[in-house]
Amino acid sequence: MVKVNVKKFLSLSGVVLVLVGSLTACGKKADCNVSGNHAHLYKNEKGYVRYIDKEYLTYEGYTRNEEYKNIQGDEELYKFLDKKDLMRIDDNLDLLLAVQGTNKDYTEYRYKYTYMQPIPHTMRVGKVTTTYFTYIPQTRYSWTSDPNHSRLTGETRLCHHVYVAYKIEKDEKGKYVLIPSPQVDDITTVMEEYPYISNEYCKIVTMDGLEADYEDGKQEDMSLEDRNRADEYDATYGEEPIIEQQSYTEEKGKSLVKRYTDET
Repeated sequence: MVKVNVKKFLSLSGVVLVLVGSLTACGKKADCNVSGNHAHLYKNEKGYVRYIDKEYLTYEGYTRNEEYKNIQGDEELYKFLDKKDLMRIDDNLDLLLAVQGTNKDYTEYRYKYTYMQPIPHTMRVGKVTTTYFTYIPQTRYSWTSDPNHSRLTGETRLCHHVYVAYKIEKDEKGKYVLIPSPQVDDITTVMEEYPYISNEYCKIVTMDGLEADYEDGKQEDMSLEDRNRADEYDATYGEEPIIEQQSYTEEKGKSLVKRYTDET
């Protein structure tokens, strides 16, 4: 059985997802002597495989193999699978089971840090416009898996992995549409009815079923999850406003920066 190391976190608008792979440019086309409409097997560096109706040596992070299947009559379906980055569960079952086996529940801890909110101010004297910013300390919150983080609030939550699969149906106009499965703890329980997965087939949720939200922290500054960075941030900025000043002259509708200073 294939063993993989799965990253637990990927922040996308506050939602944590586990990705199958990343997108890269297409490579050169291969010489192919196979007749008829067919799709070659493509494999990415993590071991996931898809049948794709392409002849590129590499395609969006996947490498072409000589193995292929006949898709006569299913050309539109395979175009849809390619467009939606879908792969069959049964083609990747051992790898999916290995991923599920490594995805254990874990605890996260809420922490706080100081975010300096910039407030802009502008003054104009003659042709010289001066803009300066005062920075007001604001308390922000996020979550970390580090139990020794120095900024902990005492709040905790248990994080859990769930999986989503898809089936494909045609709508009233005859176009293919995706139907997601319920979120499940084991992808094999739905694979008969929902045989496909996307790149983002695994999500991390809290025990109340809500997707893990990281509040302010990862969107403002991901480095602040590190407790030393958070301490350094607070030690540097403290509780006093910071002033940054920028002056420039305006000439014929253009601005030329003359001076930029930081005062703490």
